[in-house]
Amino acid sequence: MIIALIFLKDGYLSRMAIKREDWLQINKELSLLYEMHEAAISQTGKCRDFNSRASILLQHLEELEAFDMADRVMDLLAGCNPKDTSPCDSRLSTKASLERLQERIKNKMSEMEKDG
Repeated sequence: MIIALIFLKDGYLSRMAIKREDWLQINKELSLLYEMHEAAISQTGKCRDFNSRASILLQHLEELEAFDMADRVMDLLAGCNPKDTSPCDSRLSTKASLERLQERIKNKMSEMEKDG
């Protein structure tokens, strides 16, 4: 991935803003994670797949320097304890975290539409 930098007139380097396409891709990934999480409720072995996929999303958010979102995914992962033989202890909390993340993404995209 190429990160574009802009040299501002005050002498600082700044990463370009995250594009709408990136937010759309993140939203799509969150939707997939939500579906995976719901499926994992009845198939406890799927918890590890969900955890791995959420870790990949975290890495992608960090690469995009979307640190506020990455922090939320990190919080989600901190509460996620994959189990192979018993139901998830934090199922409702994880579900709520995913829903809040999706809402934040939608808000960011609507802000971008307003700005331009």
